[in-house]
Amino acid sequence: MTGLPASGKTTIARVIANALSFDLIDKDDFLEGLYEQNDVRTWEDRKDLSRQSDALFQDAGKKLGSAVLVSHWKPLTGGGDSGTATDWLKGTYAPLIEVNCICPSDIALSRFLTRKRHPSHFDKQRDPIKLAQRLRGLESGYPLGIGPVLKVRTDTKVNQKEIVDKVRLMLREDPLSA
Repeated sequence: MTGLPASGKTTIARVIANALSFDLIDKDDFLEGLYEQNDVRTWEDRKDLSRQSDALFQDAGKKLGSAVLVSHWKPLTGGGDSGTATDWLKGTYAPLIEVNCICPSDIALSRFLTRKRHPSHFDKQRDPIKLAQRLRGLESGYPLGIGPVLKVRTDTKVNQKEIVDKVRLMLREDPLSA
């Protein structure tokens, strides 16, 4: 699952994982577990725990033959050093399908500012103007091109059955010919 923060990745991932009986692995689950075990006082603390959660997320992902993976993946552009690396995915999963949640940055911003997450994400400390600029910069960073891409508009009502049917079809196709 790829896309902007707050673009609907986890919501769509749950639908796909449930319909296909795949495990759902969300990096935020690992990160929030680390938040519970550690005193997160600074952005540097948060960044260190994010890198630790990347390693836990990757280890968990490598143990499964089929899974739906959710993270803020390192985008092609505009991401700086943030985001989970993708280099390990191609050697772990075949086929590998990228479901890209497409959502305009202004809608993602609105969702981001109103969502409820662990306080150690420091969401409430983010400057909304800088966050809006960051999300606009990230928009061109997806899809990542790590496999055949299914683009899903998440700023409108989503046809869940259609998405699942398309993923099923893509799983049957040879990803190298897509």
